[in-house]
Amino acid sequence: MVDAGTVAWLKGGVLFASSTDTGIATAWGVDASETEIVSCLALSSAAATEAARQQDFLEGPLAVERHNVKGLRSDLIGRPVTITVAQLGYDAGLTVFVIGAEEAADVERTYLTVLRKLT
Repeated sequence: MVDAGTVAWLKGGVLFASSTDTGIATAWGVDASETEIVSCLALSSAAATEAARQQDFLEGPLAVERHNVKGLRSDLIGRPVTITVAQLGYDAGLTVFVIGAEEAADVERTYLTVLRKLT
């Protein structure tokens, strides 16, 4: 439970920034996805940079993949991570977005479900 004063403080002073990718809007019309995120970014320039990064990632086709990684890593859900492995185009490292994690505590491994941008 959070007190009302803390809630008001957390809600106060939020900067809003919006960005539209005209290519996506043209290609998808009303079916184009819209995302919103609240983060610790303090400057509108940082928000614009982050919006551009997200648009670049989401503008093309995406593939859902699973990777088996060392450790218990459910903390990675909702984060972009770079995976490097000598196969499937990951040789030089590819940044993917983690959408799920299934931990195997008995062997200290995690199966990550990720979104990968296809190029």
